[in-house]
Amino acid sequence: MHSSTTFLFGVTAVLQAVSAVPTIIRTQSAATIPGSWIARIQDDEALDSVLSTVLDTAGIESKSNYTIGSVKGFSFDGDDAVLDMLQSVGAIKHVEPDFTVYANVPIAKQDSYSAPFANGSLVSQNGSTWGLARLSHSEPGAKSYVYDASAGQDTYIYVIDTGINVEHDDFGGRATLGKSFIKGSDGEDDQGHGSHCSGIAAGTKYGVAKKANLIAVKVLGADGSGSNSGVLKGIDWAVQNAKDNGHIARTVLSMSLGGPFSQVTNDAITEAVAEGAFVAVAAGNENEDASTSSPASAPEACTVGATTDEDVRAEFSNYGELVDIFAPGQDITSAWIGSSKATNTISGTSMACPQIAGLAAYLIALEGEKTPRELCSRIQELALKDVIQDAGNGSPNLLANNGNL
Repeated sequence: MHSSTTFLFGVTAVLQAVSAVPTIIRTQSAATIPGSWIARIQDDEALDSVLSTVLDTAGIESKSNYTIGSVKGFSFDGDDAVLDMLQSVGAIKHVEPDFTVYANVPIAKQDSYSAPFANGSLVSQNGSTWGLARLSHSEPGAKSYVYDASAGQDTYIYVIDTGINVEHDDFGGRATLGKSFIKGSDGEDDQGHGSHCSGIAAGTKYGVAKKANLIAVKVLGADGSGSNSGVLKGIDWAVQNAKDNGHIARTVLSMSLGGPFSQVTNDAITEAVAEGAFVAVAAGNENEDASTSSPASAPEACTVGATTDEDVRAEFSNYGELVDIFAPGQDITSAWIGSSKATNTISGTSMACPQIAGLAAYLIALEGEKTPRELCSRIQELALKDVIQDAGNGSPNLLANNGNL
């Protein structure tokens, strides 16, 4: 990753040998950040070379750079005149508006739960949340979570969200602050959403993979929003950190956020998966086809819709052919901010996504390393079939299960 100051001007003479014409998406929406853009360069171009050669004489500063496999580029501010210049620069493959991404959730109740007890290699947590109980039983209404004692040990879940309350008791010292892409923040959660999702994925009490390691990648601020360019930086950092630390094959990215469709984001996730990271993403909360938003529409992600405690698709959950799996997502209790014991009970595909992130980590520890595609297929193989009411047009009727029926 590079942070050198870069500029945009006089670009027409730069890459005369390149005949490719970049795709420039100028369409604006309510989520668009005015005058802010994300560029992806051609796969065979060197980012440093493009930045220094193409942009050095312009006077417009590049805000951030990203490299995720072969997906490389930068974000910048500019007007139509700048976009017109970029139209003739063959080193640039694609430009699209930067936009605001959100974590959306409503709020409700709380409860208390008893400690788990072991029975051979299986552990039973009586009085678990309904979502955990549903994950380990063939019928709704169970009151315990049954899981293998390996519980995601030696796996790594990067929660790309609002940060994590790492001092919360439910994380037992397994949560760390990785990197923040929100100005002025060290990655600590100041909103609650990221801590809640982390607890669902890997909390000692509220989580699926109770021994997994959690790493906070903060891309959303105190209001639950951030930029898509920040999300790209978060994916970039998480993948590189996992590679640098030698655990990319035991890495899960959990992304309970969303915004408008973004080809660059979807391409970045394809590259993250190609590098070896399993990527779980929320399907979205608009009650529409998941193809309209990102990262839900990323074809290489494991996209997660939400269900209720009666095995009905939640009324807010997105659906469609790009959804891979459903998981509990309504009235889910987990960790929160404000103290080391704080909890909250909220709803959304944001809550369903970390169930699958946790299940992926659980299966890596239990069954060994798999490619991300094999792991998503394994999750589908273990799922309960045809139990969801109104799964939605085009959706697979698959409800997540850990195999301990």
